[in-house]
Amino acid sequence: MKRHHVVLVAVGVLVLSGSLLLRARAAAAPDTDSIRMWDNCDPATFNVTLGPGACQPGAHGTERFSIFFGELAADRVAGAWRFGSTWYSIASGDSTALDNRGGELHTFTTVAKFGGGFKPVLNQLSGNPVPAPECLQPPSASNIFVEAGTVEIGPAAGSTVLPLGTTKVQCCVHPWMRTVINVK
Repeated sequence: MKRHHVVLVAVGVLVLSGSLLLRARAAAAPDTDSIRMWDNCDPATFNVTLGPGACQPGAHGTERFSIFFGELAADRVAGAWRFGSTWYSIASGDSTALDNRGGELHTFTTVAKFGGGFKPVLNQLSGNPVPAPECLQPPSASNIFVEAGTVEIGPAAGSTVLPLGTTKVQCCVHPWMRTVINVK
């Protein structure tokens, strides 16, 4: 009978250590970090002013184009046009998902220094007359175009696009949309 107890204890230890090992592996598994992009464009007024399809319909948009334009001219930013946070901290190895919750196209562009985008009138109104050089490049792994209402796969944390340390990111359509990502 003693021998059965020893076997049961040994099996119990193996099961427990295997369970702990599985939990440790699960805890170390990479996550997907969502980076959200927002705007509040009113489809009717934006599409009349900018052309059909400039602002996609959806639950996101109530700000008329004239209000957007006035706010940008007065404040150099349109507050509803933003990333979900001005600062993200992401673990190396995690993947990113670029989630455009707005009605307009946005970009996720890594830049050496914040600057203007590729829309001269928005650059002038936001006080960013000189485009960031990265915003003048075609779409790439470091200049990702994210259509309204879509989620795109973003760069992995710890990659050449999002290396260890801090990386500046901006939208090249709306250059006041900026965030810093810290990969640890």
